[in-house]
Amino acid sequence: MPSVQPRPVAALTSILLAAGGSAILYRFDPAGNGFYPICFLHATTGLNCPGCGATRALHQLLHGNIMAAAHLNLLFLLCLPFAAGWAFRILSGWFSGRRVSIEIRPAWLWTFLAAASVFTILRNLPGFEWLAP
Repeated sequence: MPSVQPRPVAALTSILLAAGGSAILYRFDPAGNGFYPICFLHATTGLNCPGCGATRALHQLLHGNIMAAAHLNLLFLLCLPFAAGWAFRILSGWFSGRRVSIEIRPAWLWTFLAAASVFTILRNLPGFEWLAP
């Protein structure tokens, strides 16, 4: 089982990078600024991938607009509590000096991949426009 050695410098760097990225995303709306990366799949095919709208959703979430964030990417919004819990667990292990497993159980990974696949298919079908950003 893989485990992570205590690395307070790495943890602090991760926190500072996340805070800096969040500050930029809070200040500059992805819908109106062209320096954010574009989705290659959407640009070439017009189809929405499971991540389409996630940057705009996070911008809306940082401004407290939960419904707007849900409209842009519902899957991303539903995954945030799990990602935050996982990150908190890793960071708390780094700061406390204990070994932390970063392993993701295969059942959780397959469940996420199945949900992302269904979400991607549905958001590109007629009648499910409400899932598209």
